Amino acid sequence: MFEDLLLPMFDDEYYPDILVAEVKQAIKQFAKKVEKPDLSEGEIYHYAAETVVLINKMKPQFEDLDSSLDDTAADYIAEAMMMVVQDHGYMDIEMEELVSNREW
Repeated sequence: MFEDLLLPMFDDEYYPDILVAEVKQAIKQFAKKVEKPDLSEGEIYHYAAETVVLINKMKPQFEDLDSSLDDTAADYIAEAMMMVVQDHGYMDIEMEELVSNREW
């Protein structure tokens, strides 16, 4: 599953690969937390919020490299996080709620 995570961002020269790799690592850490059995929706959203805070902190790094966490990146990141939760059987999670605290 993780091989294709954020692949469109890696394929787009606008997004620096080194930073996309950091975003991917944050999502992998999110996945480890979500793999715990019997999580509540609140716990999943809490873990997602923690992940988004990490990604929010990367915004200046993207800008320093003449890039940004734009709407397209937000969609890719939200979709990747959604894939993670669905892969673990949580089908009632709202994608917008997963990234509701984003600053990009």
